[in-house]
Amino acid sequence: MTENIEEAGIRVLTEGELISAVVEKHRRFLEEDRKEFGELDSNLSQVEEDAKNAKISRIRMEERKEVLKEKRQQFYHQAEALLEKEVFPKLDPIITSKLKEELKKLKGQIEPEEEQKLKDSFMENLREIIRTAESGENILLQTGARMEEARNSNLELKEITQSEKQLVEDDGSKNEEISKSKSQHKWLSTKIKNHEEALNYWEKLKV
Repeated sequence: MTENIEEAGIRVLTEGELISAVVEKHRRFLEEDRKEFGELDSNLSQVEEDAKNAKISRIRMEERKEVLKEKRQQFYHQAEALLEKEVFPKLDPIITSKLKEELKKLKGQIEPEEEQKLKDSFMENLREIIRTAESGENILLQTGARMEEARNSNLELKEITQSEKQLVEDDGSKNEEISKSKSQHKWLSTKIKNHEEALNYWEKLKV
């Protein structure tokens, strides 16, 4: 049989050469897997860091939303207090009641666009009433300024809510990526360990 193989020009590897080939194979696989593991490990760390930062951002957004809600109500309260003191006592009770009803709508949870329309309408009505009641232009300016600040708070509130939605979507995809990467991370770690053990075994035989 050996003679036939030699006649065919095929050289049979010695045991030492076979072991060297197996050792080289495991070294090559080990190098490739370690490189892939390193890249994956770095990527996983980055994604986990991003997810952590996103969570911190969402907490800060929630805190800011509470501040804005409070600020908005505070500005409306200031505007109402000013009118209660300087304007309402001089008006007919029916007109006062109508203005208070409009203020109540303004203070509710509404979109900034709707708030802008209601504010413009309220200020237009107030302008006519103040002119009729001969109250100061200063009251009108102060009331308008506070209401504009209240609307600005609502506008920022809407922007934060939209950003939050995006963060929630991003968070979902990041969690999916982390889960997938961790699974691959574990598989590569086991693969590397198996190659290390195999390499250690065959290198001992090589000696």
